[in-house]
Amino acid sequence: MNEGESGSVLTGSSETDWRTGLDESLRTDPSLADIKDISGLAKSYIHAQKMIGRDKVAIPQEGATEDEWNSFYDRLGRPGTYEINTSDLKYPENWPQHENIDKFKDNLLSVYHKAGLTNSQANAIHTGLMQELISDFEQSQSTIELEREGWRSQLEKDFGRAFDQQVDLAQRAAREFGGEEVLNWLEESGMGDNPTVVKMFAKIGAKMTEASVNNGAGAASFALTPDAARQEIARLQRDPVFMKQYSSTEMDGHREAIEKMQSLFEFAYPDEEAA
Repeated sequence: MNEGESGSVLTGSSETDWRTGLDESLRTDPSLADIKDISGLAKSYIHAQKMIGRDKVAIPQEGATEDEWNSFYDRLGRPGTYEINTSDLKYPENWPQHENIDKFKDNLLSVYHKAGLTNSQANAIHTGLMQELISDFEQSQSTIELEREGWRSQLEKDFGRAFDQQVDLAQRAAREFGGEEVLNWLEESGMGDNPTVVKMFAKIGAKMTEASVNNGAGAASFALTPDAARQEIARLQRDPVFMKQYSSTEMDGHREAIEKMQSLFEFAYPDEEAA
């Protein structure tokens, strides 16, 4: 040992002396930079040994067999049977998956197991997935209900005073040609409020009634939709005989013409009449 140096290599009392006995490539390795003495080196070694002890789990390499992966997942904590807690979930009664929720859950558990999830991982994913599906369904239901309300308002505007009668015609036609099965589908799908669908069935119902009247089954008194009433007003205004009756108090049928035109205007402009 040179003069002026204190301690020895073995005791490591010098900050750098303990490395002098190492090969130069080892002595300058960065991993030794923070180790001050032999005692520190020993502690670091013992700690490393504990980290790679009996609990070490080797990650299967590329080309590993299914059995090797299953063994790996099992050692990581994959259970044989999952215990999924869904007590906090509230399923909507009309949710399509509600009746098949147990089968749906079993299918998901099979996927969780194949993916090697632990019980806590499976619970977290299952709960998050169910909440997302329920939220999406509730949002879609809200959107559908708003749309149906808009459809009803549009039908009330288009049919005016004839709303109840036109809806009755549509229902009769749907029942006649489709039966309860079609009526149930119209209700469940929301198409029973779709203006295009309702107007189509109302026209079919009107044709059915016309055919019944023409066959002598009896006549019916129909309310007019605003469009139909306006068309009739325009037709009468082009009729010179009717307009003479309507405008001249001396003409026979004057009172009847006035009453007819007034009735037509009430059907044609129901909002203004209400105002």
